[in-house]
Amino acid sequence: MMKIFQRGLLSQRDRDAPRLTEGGFQFLLMDTNAQLWYIIREYISNSEERGTDPADLISFLLELSFHVTGEAYNINTLTEIQRNTIKDLAELGLVKLQQGRKESWFIPTKLATNLSVSLTDSSSRKQGYVVVETNFRLYAYSTSKLHCEILCLFSKIEYQLPNLIVGAITKESLYSAFENGITSDQIISFLQQNAHPRVAERLPSVPENVTDQIRLWEADLNRVEITPAHLYDEFPSKDTFEAACDYAREWNGLLWEDSKKMRVVVKAEIHMNMREFLRGQK
Repeated sequence: MMKIFQRGLLSQRDRDAPRLTEGGFQFLLMDTNAQLWYIIREYISNSEERGTDPADLISFLLELSFHVTGEAYNINTLTEIQRNTIKDLAELGLVKLQQGRKESWFIPTKLATNLSVSLTDSSSRKQGYVVVETNFRLYAYSTSKLHCEILCLFSKIEYQLPNLIVGAITKESLYSAFENGITSDQIISFLQQNAHPRVAERLPSVPENVTDQIRLWEADLNRVEITPAHLYDEFPSKDTFEAACDYAREWNGLLWEDSKKMRVVVKAEIHMNMREFLRGQK
C-alpha cells in the first residue's frame, strides 16, 4: 500500500530522505475526498498486478461505502481477496480491524461511507479555518501542525499562537510554490475550500485582488523556456516504464510522462545515465 501511495508523490535517490514531487505538493492541497480517491484510483489501477480483478475490487469498495459507520462486520463473511483488501483499507483508515477471541471484525469509518459521495458535494467538506484579507495577510484558526506545514507551501508564516497561525502571501513564497509544481488555481481553490465559516458565505470568500495577484505572479514565471530533452517510448513492459519514470524522478530529470502510451521525456543531462539504466533492465 505504501508503494502505491508513494508512486508519483515521493521520490528518493540512494539513501537520501524521500522528497515530495510536484504531484506530492499538489496532493497536499487537495481536500480529503480528493486525496482518498487519488489513492483509491492508484490502488485499483494496480490491482491486476496483485491478482485481483479491478471490477471485483470496485464492486467491493462501493458495497463498503453503504455499510453503517461504526458497526462491526464479521471478516469471515468476506472472500479471501476481500479479506486481503480489508487489510490494505485499514492502513488508509477506511476501516478499523478488531480481533476477538474466536473471530475477527472490521468496522467501517466515516471515510469508507464517504466513498460514494461526490467530490463536489460541499456537505462532505470539513469546516474551514483560513481567513485571507485584502492586504494578503493570512490567519488560520488551527492547532494542527499539518495545517501549518501546508500553509508554508505557499505563504510566509510569521508567528504561531496556540490556536492561531499568522502569515502572509508574498511574491517570494508563491514563486517557491510555483517552482514546486503548485499552480495558482490549486492555491486559490485550497483557500476557498478551507475558508473559515466567518468568510465562507461571502462571495468571493478570498478577496479578488488577492486571487488576481496570485495569477499574475504565476504568469510572470510562465514564459517559454527551451529545455533539451529526450523521448523514450516502446517500453517492453509497464514495470520497465514505471522503473524508468522513478529513475528519472530520483535524478530530478523527469519532464513528462504518459502512463497509458508508456512514453516519458527526460532532461538531456540524464540521457546517458537513463540509457545505461534501461540496458540494465533487459
